[in-house]
Amino acid sequence: MIFNTSWFLYFFIVFYALLWVVPNARLRFYYVLACSAVFHYHFAGPAGITPIIIMAVITFFLAQWMDKLPAGSTEKKRVFTLALLVPIFGLIFYKYRTLLIGSSASMIGGDMGKTLTEYAVQPAMPLAISFFTFEFVHYLTDIYHGKGKPVTNPFKFGIFCIFFPSIVSGPIKRFQPFLAQMENGLERPRLTMAATGLAQVLLGFFKKLVIADNATMLIHLLEKRTDLTFGPVCLLMSLLSIRILFDFSGYSDIAIGLGKMIGLELPPNFNFPYIARNITDFWRRWHMSLSSWIREYIYIPMGGNRVGPLRKFINLLTTMFVCGLWHGASWHFGIWGIYHGLGLTLHNAWEKIPLTRRWAAWGPSRWIDIAITNIFVAYGWLLFFYPMNEVFKITKCLFKF
Repeated sequence: MIFNTSWFLYFFIVFYALLWVVPNARLRFYYVLACSAVFHYHFAGPAGITPIIIMAVITFFLAQWMDKLPAGSTEKKRVFTLALLVPIFGLIFYKYRTLLIGSSASMIGGDMGKTLTEYAVQPAMPLAISFFTFEFVHYLTDIYHGKGKPVTNPFKFGIFCIFFPSIVSGPIKRFQPFLAQMENGLERPRLTMAATGLAQVLLGFFKKLVIADNATMLIHLLEKRTDLTFGPVCLLMSLLSIRILFDFSGYSDIAIGLGKMIGLELPPNFNFPYIARNITDFWRRWHMSLSSWIREYIYIPMGGNRVGPLRKFINLLTTMFVCGLWHGASWHFGIWGIYHGLGLTLHNAWEKIPLTRRWAAWGPSRWIDIAITNIFVAYGWLLFFYPMNEVFKITKCLFKF
């Protein structure tokens, strides 16, 4: 994690001390933008920032061009499609090229497969390209649908792109509420807000360094065992659940807390997901900035809930497959997404059964629902963390007592 490197700690101490002495809101805005650029350059390097700069510049100008075209016109749709292809192609090229070409080579085989394998070389991946892609797609889509005016100030667009607390792992920002906080520059943070932010940062570090990292050490010990049975596998699933929640929510707390210390609100990302009563509720609470993005920019445009049962089922599986692959360029992430898509489909069918209301009214049902949801989610973390051959081995151990 970038935030617990010594470079970042020194960087932030110096950055934050100087932030309080910058004399006015306008200069403070440019100061934060400049420091965000330093942060991005340090961790990404020239090779990492060049593709992002190119995508950002193209996105910036195409959004303004698109906004000048008549709503619903063919030309506007073409510009919108072209604009979307820029970040999407960048994401595929840098993140999924090796996966797609390598998988195609394995399927084709022979001389053609060997030739393809030679091109299945992973290029240097720009820092946080997944988050850049999602934010660019959100920006372009909202401009196309008239949900906001394009940003004409390149410096404001720049700070939306590279605001350093959220640049690596989110939360995924929406440009309208984020930039609205800096309409006339960046005001000096209120002391209460800064103190709240500091407390959230410390909580995030505690989650990450104390809980998640210790859970990771125990996981590694379990992974070395060759005699796994039902009990140790259940323990492994529990530790994986603890690790990913406290690792990712800890990172989010640090990012959101740093934003508050600077004087800016970032969207919340976790809301006690392991007390969810069903898998739908889980996804309302887990990585909320991603969940809302996936729903608004993939699921709803595909038809969402407005289509028939079969189409809705396909939409859910496709959406969650994309959500899974977003987490990593390996097919087991996609399978994890499909697994959750099936869970969402089953829950949607369960909600339509008349028995559901009677079940929900029964007092103990809440705790049974939470337990079932956590078991479902915990098994899914095996699909998330391990390739399928390992998952099969671990699953077999669940039947050993």
